[in-house]
Amino acid sequence: MTSTIYNNSYDIAAVMLCICCIFYFIMSKRIHHFKHTLYAALCVCVFSGSLSNILAGYFAKSKINLAANISISLYFLVNVLTMYVFGLYVQCLSGHLINRRKNFFLMYSIPAVIAFCLILVNFFFHFLFYYDTDCNYIRNNSFLILHTLVMFYLGHTIFVLLRNATFIQKQKILYLFSGLAFVITGIVVQILFRQLQIQLFTEAVMLSLMAIVFENASLEVDTELNVYKRKVFLEFYKTACDMKSQMTLIAVSLVNTEQLLSTLSSEEKTVAFRTVCEKISKLVGHNNVYAYTTEKYAIMLERNKIKNYSIAENDYLIALEAMFNQSWTVENKKIYFNALVTVIHLPEDTDNVTLDSAFHRGRDLNFTDSNMILRNNEDVNIIRKRTRMLNAVRRACENRSFIVYYQPIWSVDSQSFVSAEALVRMDDTELGFIPPDEFISAAEEYGLISNLGEIVLEKVCEFYANYHPEQYGIKWIELNVSPYQLGDANIVQKFARLLHKYNVPVSFINLELTETVDVFRNSIFNDTLKQLKDYGFTFSMDDYGTGYSNLANLMSNNYKTVKIDKSLLWKATDKAGMDFLMITVNQLKSIKLQVLQEGVETKEQLDIITSFGGNLIQGYYFSKPLSDIDFIAYCKRFAG
Repeated sequence: MTSTIYNNSYDIAAVMLCICCIFYFIMSKRIHHFKHTLYAALCVCVFSGSLSNILAGYFAKSKINLAANISISLYFLVNVLTMYVFGLYVQCLSGHLINRRKNFFLMYSIPAVIAFCLILVNFFFHFLFYYDTDCNYIRNNSFLILHTLVMFYLGHTIFVLLRNATFIQKQKILYLFSGLAFVITGIVVQILFRQLQIQLFTEAVMLSLMAIVFENASLEVDTELNVYKRKVFLEFYKTACDMKSQMTLIAVSLVNTEQLLSTLSSEEKTVAFRTVCEKISKLVGHNNVYAYTTEKYAIMLERNKIKNYSIAENDYLIALEAMFNQSWTVENKKIYFNALVTVIHLPEDTDNVTLDSAFHRGRDLNFTDSNMILRNNEDVNIIRKRTRMLNAVRRACENRSFIVYYQPIWSVDSQSFVSAEALVRMDDTELGFIPPDEFISAAEEYGLISNLGEIVLEKVCEFYANYHPEQYGIKWIELNVSPYQLGDANIVQKFARLLHKYNVPVSFINLELTETVDVFRNSIFNDTLKQLKDYGFTFSMDDYGTGYSNLANLMSNNYKTVKIDKSLLWKATDKAGMDFLMITVNQLKSIKLQVLQEGVETKEQLDIITSFGGNLIQGYYFSKPLSDIDFIAYCKRFAG
């Protein structure tokens, strides 16, 4: 046994640092979370341990034997508890505590309980440490048991960090290991030089570092919505997915915000969104709600709280629906929110389901029966399929692997092929051939249509530069433009750059707009159309006769050609159908428009449309869509 005189200066510094950390913790406005509770417990432990060691030294000098022994016993107990709590804190940061049950905490607490029992027994039998009757501090060799228990927690913490390093941000890992290295250095120094009580000081320094990095409320909380920020959610969601934790994500997307909030000021909008977050937080717990965007919110719950995808069988979903079916009062204005809710069970639902797709609002939502629509299991499968489609479109955009085919267009007037429609096709390495309506709608829905359109135009320009089809009588190419592309303010510059790059005359490209473009008309679309027209592009209206357009729009001088939808021709099997088609063609020709009939497959159909005065013919009667090489060969044969 040995007796040592200790220097408590570092403990005094540790007390001061702990007071600063506790004050910072109290003053910070944070959302209650188990992690924060553990940090507060750490601050109390280090503070109590430092103060106990100081008091032990004071009582020893004052020859108060009993008080000195009580203080030093408390010091060593708190020392073990600090490593115990710190281990839980690190596991909380790494996501290791997600879905942990009581058995884990009981097992993990065993070394701390052993330490408590040893210190309690030691108070009476002095086999570890004690102050003798002269108040000299005595430490026995069996004291190494306490060191072993401390090292168990320290070793387990390092093991958890190393094992879950891929699940934690590299910067956080760096901070944690730096702090741990500092603490371990303090422990080693204190073991080698017993008179230096430096361990708790190094722990207090690490607490300060943790306050800045892990307990900084401004980095975690969206101050306007008073919920966790998107960054915190993404970290937590990734960790839960990587660790295959049994969790449930409830993705809430407010759908009608643009129309609904147009009458509110910016301050009232903020109040409205914060009110939604507050009500959701009261329902599921504040620490479970995250802001994905201002109008989209994520709720993360343990799996056992949401059993399936049905509203009727889940209390949280019932309450959520009831909440949205009530009116919301914002500054004496009564409003209703429409919400789309998607339930994603981790880990089985995460395969091919991106977060963006889970929050995606989609189209054609019907809120007649309720202000909340819940996506069921079938809807999640649709999302999964849509995500695979989205990934395929992204791959095709990145690899520029879209294929352009050309379907010839016959001129009745010149009895020759004068044009062709450029038709984009997609053959994915994973999904195989995908119908155009599926991948084009996916590109439109997820904002990739501009990229797709540019690729198609560039391939058409390359086709012109490689083959010069004008020498075979091809005067222009019909190129489809999605209404969503016209929302791109830089579309004219992008198109002009490609034409200039391949030396393609603007007259060679005729842009096909669907009838639905008139639904999208606003100042931006009108300005874009004017800029395209001023640059020299001409336009055709596609799918005429499907219900949107009227003659007033056609008389706007924006169009030179109108493509009649094939359904009108295919329905011309009786007098009523033929009369309707004839009237349609006559109306178009009366306002000096060229009439292009698509879908001509038989000689009978050809005779019908030409007898009514159709100028241009497209369809399988003449040719299916052809590759660029086959199209040129086809044109050569007829030109020759």
